[in-house]
Amino acid sequence: MKKLFFELLQVATGKLECVERGPSPEEWQTLYEWSKQQQVVGITYRGVERLFEYGLRAPQDVSIDWMSEAETIREQNQQASKQLRIVQYYPEQLRELRQPGVADEQLAQVPDVVQMYRFYKQGLLDMRLLMDYCYVLRSAAGRHETLKDGGLAGFLLGSVGLRRFARGLAWLLRESLALEPEFLLWKPLEAEGRYLMAELFRENSRMQRLSHTIKYLSL
Repeated sequence: MKKLFFELLQVATGKLECVERGPSPEEWQTLYEWSKQQQVVGITYRGVERLFEYGLRAPQDVSIDWMSEAETIREQNQQASKQLRIVQYYPEQLRELRQPGVADEQLAQVPDVVQMYRFYKQGLLDMRLLMDYCYVLRSAAGRHETLKDGGLAGFLLGSVGLRRFARGLAWLLRESLALEPEFLLWKPLEAEGRYLMAELFRENSRMQRLSHTIKYLSL
């Protein structure tokens, strides 16, 4: 099911033409609910629109709710007093569909692993923030070589126990959003990435996150 959700995101962002298989009515409902929870309901609706071309349609009630959510986000973005800097990294067709949030500008300057870890500890890490980070990484290609693994950044993050998190994040970006290898600052670590993936979809996980934080700091 997570694979189908990630495929829908990749259809929305133009990384895939179509999903591998058509969702069942129950799966469409789950995809919609996950999109709301992950704050990418506007983005995924773009994927829903693109799948119409292949004869794949969500149930009418789900589709209407999805469209309504996407239109609300468009209106919010159009009425904003100023355009957020973070959206400049998004493709033009997705800018009005990016859902506004409380951490909108904190990744707008550099691809900051430490800031992403803070979001994670605060329970704020979701697909919208991962998409932000993905597009910032693409835009920053070649301009932040010092942040790459193996350099000073790798040493500093390792000294505070965040290197493993950074590598897990790289794996998750590759698997969920198809971020190309040339834009990854860290060598992907599947075991950690799968843990982070599970955390994205797990509710009431504060105690598990606290336990994992202790693990990081003990490395």
